[in-house]
Amino acid sequence: MALFNDGPMSDAADLQRCENSILNVASAEGIDLGAKIVLAQQDLASEVLLFLFRRSAVRDCALGSRRSRGVSDVVVTETLQKWHIHKSLALVYRDAYDNQLNDRYLGKWTEYEQLAKASKQTYFQLGVAVVADPVPKAPAPMLASVPGTAAGGMFYVAVTWVNGSNEEGSPSNFAQLGTSNGQQLMVSVAGAPQNVTSWNVYAGTSPNDLSLQNPSPLGISEGWTMASAVEAGAPLPRGQQPTWFMVDHRVIERG
Repeated sequence: MALFNDGPMSDAADLQRCENSILNVASAEGIDLGAKIVLAQQDLASEVLLFLFRRSAVRDCALGSRRSRGVSDVVVTETLQKWHIHKSLALVYRDAYDNQLNDRYLGKWTEYEQLAKASKQTYFQLGVAVVADPVPKAPAPMLASVPGTAAGGMFYVAVTWVNGSNEEGSPSNFAQLGTSNGQQLMVSVAGAPQNVTSWNVYAGTSPNDLSLQNPSPLGISEGWTMASAVEAGAPLPRGQQPTWFMVDHRVIERG
């Protein structure tokens, strides 16, 4: 699962699955959906952080420890994403109503504000999912070609960071590079967080079909070079699973 700080937890397509006409509304009213998605996530971050502050004594040594971590260790669950979608739609329809004072938009704004409140309540009732050692989403890898014996082609590559417990973070955005016959794809990474000890590389000839290429995690200072062709390894991971859930004044351990 992705972490809260890995990036927007929903996109325009997620909003459209909930509200078919949202793209048309945004276009007609000149509303930047991406900006509303980001703003909604910032609002959620504040509310989740306040929740964690109130319960910091349950798991944290001090409030200062939680303050420094913020929401970086919070996992994006389905209930959190649903709250985010409803909040984003409420912000869009609020702006649409402010532009036109159209009662149709007011009804939608009110509807999604109510849905967002209900989703928020459900989210906190089920618990805030947290990981013990958060592994952030890796940045896109650096690609190059070197002389070799492989056949040329267009290759797509994503990478993941791995911590000391062998937990993988969310995959990076993919990078792509075309090579010629007699060249081999080379992949490298930079900027690993302190708690990251290794990394994995996922490659394929389609951005929708990437698979694990290294048999064991690579050292942070190591690069990876494709031997002759893309290997059919494990598919892209979804990110870390929660270590525990924080619910009211209780902590529900996983397993």
